[in-house]
Amino acid sequence: MSLAPLQTVNEKQLNSRAIHTPIKKNNLISENKENFHNSNNKRLENGFNQKQPPQKKKKEKLSSLCKTPPSLIKTRGKNYHRGHSLGEGGFARCFQMKDDAGKIYAAKTVAKISIKSEKTRKKLLSEIQIHKSMKHTNIVQFIDCFEDDVNVYILLEICPNGSLMDLLKKRKLLTEPEVRFFTTQICGAIKYMHSRRVIHRDLKLGNIFFDKDFNVKVGDFGLAATLGNDRERKYTICGTPNYIAPEVLMGKHSGHSYEVDIWSVGVMIYALLIGKPPFQSKDVNTIYERIKCRDFSFPAEKPISSEAKLLIQDILSVDPLERPSIKEIMDYLWFRGCFPPFTRDDVMTTIPCYEDEIGENASIVNFRYCMDTVGLLDYTSYNQKKQSIPLINNGNNNNNNAIEEEMNKYHSITTVLPQSLSPGGTRNKYKEVIDIESQRKFNELARQSRLRRAQQESIKKNLVPTSTNTIKSEISLRILASECHLTLNGILEAEAQKKMGGLAQSRLPKVKHPMIVTKWVDYSNKHGFSYQLSTEDIGVLFNNGCTVLRLADAEEFWYISYDNKEGWIASHYLLNERPKELNRYLEVVDFFATYMRANLSRVSTFGREEYHKDDVFLRRYTRFKPFVMFELSDGTFQFNFKDHHKLAVSEGGKLVTYISPSHESFTYPLVEVLKTGNIPNYPECKFMEKLTMIKEGLKQKSAIVRVEQTEV
Repeated sequence: MSLAPLQTVNEKQLNSRAIHTPIKKNNLISENKENFHNSNNKRLENGFNQKQPPQKKKKEKLSSLCKTPPSLIKTRGKNYHRGHSLGEGGFARCFQMKDDAGKIYAAKTVAKISIKSEKTRKKLLSEIQIHKSMKHTNIVQFIDCFEDDVNVYILLEICPNGSLMDLLKKRKLLTEPEVRFFTTQICGAIKYMHSRRVIHRDLKLGNIFFDKDFNVKVGDFGLAATLGNDRERKYTICGTPNYIAPEVLMGKHSGHSYEVDIWSVGVMIYALLIGKPPFQSKDVNTIYERIKCRDFSFPAEKPISSEAKLLIQDILSVDPLERPSIKEIMDYLWFRGCFPPFTRDDVMTTIPCYEDEIGENASIVNFRYCMDTVGLLDYTSYNQKKQSIPLINNGNNNNNNAIEEEMNKYHSITTVLPQSLSPGGTRNKYKEVIDIESQRKFNELARQSRLRRAQQESIKKNLVPTSTNTIKSEISLRILASECHLTLNGILEAEAQKKMGGLAQSRLPKVKHPMIVTKWVDYSNKHGFSYQLSTEDIGVLFNNGCTVLRLADAEEFWYISYDNKEGWIASHYLLNERPKELNRYLEVVDFFATYMRANLSRVSTFGREEYHKDDVFLRRYTRFKPFVMFELSDGTFQFNFKDHHKLAVSEGGKLVTYISPSHESFTYPLVEVLKTGNIPNYPECKFMEKLTMIKEGLKQKSAIVRVEQTEV
């Protein structure tokens, strides 16, 4: 039998081909009656003589286009005999297939008539290619693929015991030991997929199947995607409503990656323990809104352990970066509870009582063995064939000996030291002990680390400059970058000193109030950026790059311009001896000085101090969404936040100055503020949150060392 090549089918071919879809007679009659009744109602409303609009047909499932395969399918050198139907999804139907040797497989069958575009064809080929590349004990094994004139067949390992969804429907909810076992196997499959840069994107209870030994296997790679690199993001909105991660719903705004599969793990754990998905609703849009808001709770009538709740809550974080990785998931305290060695074959009908049968030590052995079997441990997997560990009763001494023997067997495989270095067999007297409190602290540290990373990434993503002055000299940019880098290092050094307990009073830097910007007007759409310093000096950073700084305590001013060798060159003039070409600049300075005196209030009580030996000017300003950043020529960096709190970092990051919304001003050694985590008496400042943004702003600016080339 010659096989037709896989081809796309156009609309004309689709309409010309006869399709037989079995429909129950009673349903057909009632449907026709309903359509007749509805059409008559419309006639009564609109008038008998009016032409009626065509009835909108219900969208047909693509799987219904799939014809039942012939009883015998001949392929390249192999014949397959079709068995009974295993079910259908949105795109395909599944049948049993038996080869000539009597081995049974599952055949996912896709109708060629449903492949109406090149995009659909590529999607199917992608599924085949991805699934074919998967080789893992907890992933449904890909066997072969072939086609005839009507269908494309994907031949897969048969999973004869249904899915986790089937189990949940029969049992209503599962015990925590069972779910630990299933989750460990699922996580092993996910780790493997992600290591090959594959995102499944449709992990759900219905796609997790049981093999003949009731091990779980991930199947259905119809929505899977491969990433070119770990930084790539996918933007297609796809998945099953109850399991879709919030970033998928955001579509083109954020993109998604590996973390969508982690999210699905949290949904599945919740569903198995509670009996339904966390965001369940009859209305799909309501499900989506709940997902985006993380709107779920744990019903009191279905109690689960606090450790399970903590794991689910952490996994179901809206921010993907706040979710634990697969490795971090397996470190959660929840997995240190009762852990069975395997799933019993009566799992569909019987509720196991593992807590009464398996002790703590046996659970440790079972968990480690399962971790190793699914590839979640770092060391080399066992070379020996898997042997079931017997269920163990705590009160039986013989069984306690069995625990000891099993642990010794396990230890002998993973041990490094030879027996000769352990005289008297003392090695065998040691048992693995889990320090619950240490594990809890470890989990909390990991969580805090994720939160910090997520916060930093969020700040980095949102910290985009909206405007800044143009600097045309590369040496000037390099000087500014160096100053940013120096101050950032000073902040990091202060953070390190805080971790070491701080500095002795004699080693603290001397407090000096910096010069700061007390008023400013952004008129860069016409003239430039005007500012007043705490010394009352008035400056204008003009759009052409030069600065004029009018001194408050003398009839003098500075004219500052860029230089390709020095960075900036400042020329000093008396007002009554100014060059004529600078008259227009001074007129603009006087205009802004008058405007600021009349309309703006001073943000600080700081003034000129005796240690302010040099005049200071503004080198660069940058407007970000959360704050405005000022870079002064003495190395001071000032940050005016939108909530009217202001911070300045000076002396190379050693000092921090705080200006409150009501204009109180204080300067402290940074290391002292870090010890308390906030400005004394001003917790509303949220200092640590702002310091994170300051560090990111300095980091961004320290990387700008070249003049951007503009097209002429």
